[in-house]
Amino acid sequence: MKKLNKTASKYANILRFFTIIALEILGALMLILMFSQLFVIGRIMISNHLINIPTKVLDEIVTFFLFFEFSAMIVTALKHMGHTSLNFLMSLGITALLRNLITAHGEPMQILIHAVAILLLIIGVVILNKHIKL
Repeated sequence: MKKLNKTASKYANILRFFTIIALEILGALMLILMFSQLFVIGRIMISNHLINIPTKVLDEIVTFFLFFEFSAMIVTALKHMGHTSLNFLMSLGITALLRNLITAHGEPMQILIHAVAILLLIIGVVILNKHIKL
């Protein structure tokens, strides 16, 4: 039984090593995409076409922040050897929903659903921080 546990532990360490390598590669790709998105935003802002520029820039900024949040999540996972906290993931969800709410051009019911989802996530974070010790 000890030999099986030792083999399983070695196998888990090898998998953890490859997982961390994959996260590092993914982080580098996210940084490349994030900086390329900055160039796209700059190119749109200095273009001569003034029609629909604010909506295009806003859409590109939202895409930039998606790459930024994924990069932040990868950095957090790398700092904690592949683990992220539930509090951090809930905060990412709140910011993603807020960003979607800001850029929403849809129906009022959709906006209300996003607002309720944000409220529920905030209540969840408060409950997690006050009453549940992880």
